[in-house]
Amino acid sequence: MRNFSKLFVMAGLILGSVQAQFSEGKPALHSGIGPSFSYMISLKMDEDAFADLPTFSTAPEFDIANASLTTGIKSSNMVFSGFEGFGEVSPHWTIGMYAGIGEYKASGNDTNDDQFYINFTINQVGLTTELNTHSRSRLMLLGGSMFGIGYVSVSAQSSPGNESWQDVISGTDTGAGVTGRKAFEVSAWTLPVVQPYLGFRFDVSRMIGLKAVVGYNYQIAASGSWNLYNAESIVDSPEVSLSALFLRTQLYVTL
Repeated sequence: MRNFSKLFVMAGLILGSVQAQFSEGKPALHSGIGPSFSYMISLKMDEDAFADLPTFSTAPEFDIANASLTTGIKSSNMVFSGFEGFGEVSPHWTIGMYAGIGEYKASGNDTNDDQFYINFTINQVGLTTELNTHSRSRLMLLGGSMFGIGYVSVSAQSSPGNESWQDVISGTDTGAGVTGRKAFEVSAWTLPVVQPYLGFRFDVSRMIGLKAVVGYNYQIAASGSWNLYNAESIVDSPEVSLSALFLRTQLYVTL
């Protein structure tokens, strides 16, 4: 996440520099900033790449091939929360920046009462470019795209129930020898992330507006790009697609 924060700051500096160059010598144009929420449709964990999760845990929540599960890591939709800013550099062109994070979480217990947790997280950050109608009404139609990078991680862990402090710190179970605790975290950078979209912007008032777009998220973690604990490369890791249709809304404050 430290690298993600650095990228966010760098993107903001680039955005400010580019907008300043376009707007130099011109009156201030329309701009806005505010929270955004994306709803990824049919985005779920790759059943082939993570087919061995039931071996890690016998808890039913870890079986992503089980069609009867409708929540947790089997869910086919992911909600992203983020932040977005934009500024007009001409009457019809807008540039901006977007950053968002989405995740699935699931937990369960197996027949031995061992507790299992899993977290599937996707980060995205990039610059946006849009062409809008710049109509004199409050409503503007627009088309554009986000170009950026992403980061995906999958972490899982298990621990026996009712462990004592000594069991946790020492890594052993005084009653049965070695504890059943185990864990892993795999992650990968995804480059590029491309999101073409169409939508509208509506100024509710002089201070507040609403933006909504529908588009397609192209994002792939390449084979061999995954790392264990963000340190050791996994050379035989598979390609994992994170692409999906999305709907994004933003409530912005005009500047």
